[in-house]
Order: sequence, then C-alpha cells, then structure tokens
Amino acid sequence: MTFGEYHTYEKGNRQAIVMKNEEGFYVNLFEENKLIETRQVYNHSEQYAENVAENWVEQILLTG
Repeated sequence: MTFGEYHTYEKGNRQAIVMKNEEGFYVNLFEENKLIETRQVYNHSEQYAENVAENWVEQILLTG
C-alpha cells in the first residue's frame, strides 16, 4: 500500500492534491496557492477522492 501524493488537479487559481495515508484518501484544496481545506474522504474510494479534486478545480465544490 503506497502512501503520499496520488494525483494533482489544477485549473485557474485552484489546485487539488489527492493524498493517501494509513487511514485512507484525503484531498488538499488550494486557492491561489493557499491551503483552504483538507477534505478527509477516508471511507471512500480513490475515484471518489479524484471526483472531489476535480469538482474543486471546476468550482463545483465549495468549502464551508
């Protein structure tokens, strides 16, 4: 089982990095190179984490 960075998504001023640790997947959400949120999706698949990342850079997913 490999931990660390899996995928990076970028569009405009947004970036999302899909990561994995011993608990599962999580996604770091950035805007203008500033970490806005770490979204923990530990109980979900890699595909789910990728969807979170893509939705963030496409501005479909909002924080809060």
